[in-house]
Formats: sequence, C-alpha cells, structure tokens
Amino acid sequence: MKKIKSIIAFKVTIFCLLFCLLSAVAMPKYLDLNKQNAANQCKINQILVETALAVAFGENLEKGIVCFPDKLSEDMFADGKIPVCPIDGTPIQFDPETGKAFCPHHHESHQR
Repeated sequence: MKKIKSIIAFKVTIFCLLFCLLSAVAMPKYLDLNKQNAANQCKINQILVETALAVAFGENLEKGIVCFPDKLSEDMFADGKIPVCPIDGTPIQFDPETGKAFCPHHHESHQR
C-alpha cells in the first residue's frame, strides 16, 4: 500500500512540474496577445472617432461651415459612448484641424 501511495505521489509531482513548465512557456505568449488586443482595440477606436468626425464635418459642410468639431460628444456615437484607449479608459484624442485621431498615451503600438 505504501508503494502505491508513493507512486501516486510521484505521478502527481511529475504532473505538477509539467503543468508549471507548460504555464511558464504559455504565459508570456498569452500576455503578449493581451497587449496586441489592446493595441488593436485602440486602433479600432481611433477609426470610430475619425468616422464620427467625418460625419460631423459633412453636417457642418451642409451648414456652410468648413471645419471639424472642437470636441467629441456622446451623441456622435451609436452606443452613446466616446471611444477610449483600453489601457486606462482615457478618451481617444484628435486634431481638430485635420480630424486625425490618436492614442492619448502615444503608445507606438497603438499608432496607425
């Protein structure tokens, strides 16, 4: 009986070691995917802002005003929320002269 318990303990130990090794190999790849997802979401949010700005520019043009809006408003977006950078929820910024959106943190991976 003692021999069976020691064999089971040995198998459990080997399993735990293999699991830890696999976790150590897979975790950095998973963390890198999270960073890539955040960067991609930030880029998508920048496109949403630029699209809303283009629509607002068109509406202003109909009124004879040739300019982008000075600031974003929630009614410019279908879900009623101003898009944000997923890192900390800071709203996407834009240049009111050009209508070009950018990440508020200027992360290189978030630039298009």
